[in-house]
Amino acid sequence: MLDREQIETALAGLDLGMVTAVTELSGGHAAVFKVDLADGRPVILKVYRADHTKPDKDAFAAALLRDRALPIAHYLLVDDSRAKLPFGFAITSYLPGVAAGSLKNHLDIASLYRQTGALLRSLHEVKMPAYGAFGAEGIVDPLASNEASICKRIAHSFEWFVAMGGEPALGERLRDIAEARFDSIVPFSKGAVFAHDDLHPNNVLGVEDESGKLVLSGLIDFGNARAADPVVDLAKCLFCSEHDAPGSTPHILAGYGEIEHPDPAGALWYYTLLHRVTMWCWLRRVGVIATADTPSGLIDDLRMMTA
Repeated sequence: MLDREQIETALAGLDLGMVTAVTELSGGHAAVFKVDLADGRPVILKVYRADHTKPDKDAFAAALLRDRALPIAHYLLVDDSRAKLPFGFAITSYLPGVAAGSLKNHLDIASLYRQTGALLRSLHEVKMPAYGAFGAEGIVDPLASNEASICKRIAHSFEWFVAMGGEPALGERLRDIAEARFDSIVPFSKGAVFAHDDLHPNNVLGVEDESGKLVLSGLIDFGNARAADPVVDLAKCLFCSEHDAPGSTPHILAGYGEIEHPDPAGALWYYTLLHRVTMWCWLRRVGVIATADTPSGLIDDLRMMTA
């Protein structure tokens, strides 16, 4: 927990006035604090530790959406110097609401899922010049086509799967499927777009209006944001959202609208396979899946996909 003196040190130079209260918010991997100011305005301080994405990368991603009418935070300060605080941090404007994941029993939750789909469609209207992950100043190692992007993903994902102790025979079967279906799925891309790459109910905020309806009030956490094919990003959204909020898929799809691919279902299936492999590897790396032979719903799902 940061104390008030540390918070005031971080805010120095922004001319925001006196700090009146500090509240740590829950729900994310990084520490996030709501800072109330004397004039009634709150701001957010987000901590970026050594194993987290850099704050300037998040700020770059958010800046790409600055001129669009989207509920995202504005970055007031990005500091990765470790001079003011012993870790990187960012100060942003405050977004009202609570994570949609905490509203799953609300009577109007289906509407919030549809709004999430519509928000994702809006992100995908932002064209990018190439495919690749974002850095502080642009796309890192940009690739010219979806084919090149997915080839790189396949190579990395299955090398990582083996390195994390994944069953070699299963990895080989999954890679065979990815390569066999590549030509029928991957070349049909509308081009690189802004991809959040982590859009799910815990990264969407909602508020209840006076009539009791839910309104999407914020999109947070741009740590994974990249330039990618829109169907790749949609598949990631559905995969993660269905895990956190079973039954959300049809509502998100209704909000998203037409999927611009000649085989929408096949494309979502294909990219979900790749996302599941990558997610298993990441959960192994961070220790959520303790050992390679720890029972896992992800591995069960991947085995089913080979059938």
